[in-house]
Amino acid sequence: MQQLSPIDALMLYIESASAPNQLNPVIVYEPSSAESGVVRFKEILENINSRLHLAPSFRRKLIYPPLNLDDPYWVDDEHFDLEFHVRHIALPKPGDWRQFCILISRLIAHRVDLSRPPWEIIVIEGLDNIDGLPTGSFAVLYKIHHACMDGISGAELMSVLQDLGPEGSKLSAAPEWQPKSAPGQYQLLYRAGKKLLSRPSHTFGVARKIFPVLRAGKAVEKKRAAGLRVPHTRFNNAPSPQRAFDVCFFALSDIKKIRNLAEGATVNDVALAIVAGGLRRYLLAKDELPDGSLVAGVPVSTRSAGSVGGNEISAQTSKLYTDIDDPQQRLIAICEAMQENKAYLNAVGAKELAGLSTIMPGQILAYMAKTALSLSARMGRDLLCNTIVTNVPGAQVPLYFTGAKAVKMFGGGPILLNISLTHVISSYCGEMAVNITACRKLMPDPAFYRECIQASFDELLAASLAR
Repeated sequence: MQQLSPIDALMLYIESASAPNQLNPVIVYEPSSAESGVVRFKEILENINSRLHLAPSFRRKLIYPPLNLDDPYWVDDEHFDLEFHVRHIALPKPGDWRQFCILISRLIAHRVDLSRPPWEIIVIEGLDNIDGLPTGSFAVLYKIHHACMDGISGAELMSVLQDLGPEGSKLSAAPEWQPKSAPGQYQLLYRAGKKLLSRPSHTFGVARKIFPVLRAGKAVEKKRAAGLRVPHTRFNNAPSPQRAFDVCFFALSDIKKIRNLAEGATVNDVALAIVAGGLRRYLLAKDELPDGSLVAGVPVSTRSAGSVGGNEISAQTSKLYTDIDDPQQRLIAICEAMQENKAYLNAVGAKELAGLSTIMPGQILAYMAKTALSLSARMGRDLLCNTIVTNVPGAQVPLYFTGAKAVKMFGGGPILLNISLTHVISSYCGEMAVNITACRKLMPDPAFYRECIQASFDELLAASLAR
């Protein structure tokens, strides 16, 4: 039995019926490298079943203390059924990219079952009319609740199912699984009471550590806050239950060329500049571009080496400089802003800031977050950010699943209350993917937004080649 951290519990409580808080990685495979040139669903089930013991979270569900007096716990699901969690569907002909994105949009709009281990794997066949994919390719969509993990630990969990060669890993026989008994309600009540009694001393200890750190970063924070105003956009309204989903792919070699447009620029800076240019184009086309710059929320991992599972993240905000027309100057401004953010996190300490979350339960954190977002929506302004842009680095060597070679890797993220547009940046084997997940009501034309993202990349690349 393991209790959710307050941040994990926050990820559970902050969602709503129209905004499930789920991570949605997608991997596309071509099966010619498999032993028979074809991968059967039965083989996929057998492969996953043989690896469940390598990641205990696959078979853990949530239980709640009486009256929700404390954050929930992970316990073994004694009724675990693999075939409930792993499913199989196919695109109707012709099986093109538009059909694929619409299907994923519908699948990720549905919440995972929180009475069971909160994850699903959906195998999608019929990808027979997509440029660059061989006939017979299939995709694997993961639906994993954010309470289980953040993007980094999610990638680590998925690596359990991947191999470095088509022949697969040489695994020893999986041990017979015996679920551990869950604690009773009286035991959970006792634990909750004990924790409530110890909270004041814990709060004092955290505050004693964090206060000097906060003072050290105060000057930097004042500089960052000056001029950081978040304008209202169409994406800062409450989302509908429907989703829009699409992806752009770029060569990492081209991304590295674009980096040369700004001294000290990182791949993440370039990704932010691509998103900024895409947003500028999209809102200009709608005659909705604010005079002031849009602001992105950028999650920051605080994960230590060897840490497994759960959420270990902090966050920062950064201007996207959508009010700057020139793409190179926009990238330079974003690079400088991100360097200031880094100076702030170095002064304050992202890990120390994340430690503040341990002072209060996840329910209270979620209530505070929802209240802040709700009030900002009523005021007509978003107090946090306009969109989320998160970077999840991926493998740069080929990966295999049940003998099939991964050829594309990307993934969607959750949208939150009145932040109804999320960009997930991922990379795999020399290619960077920019994924778009949005409320379909607020973005009814994701294919057009993808064109805007592509045009933003094209103008940055052209500027880098013109140097």
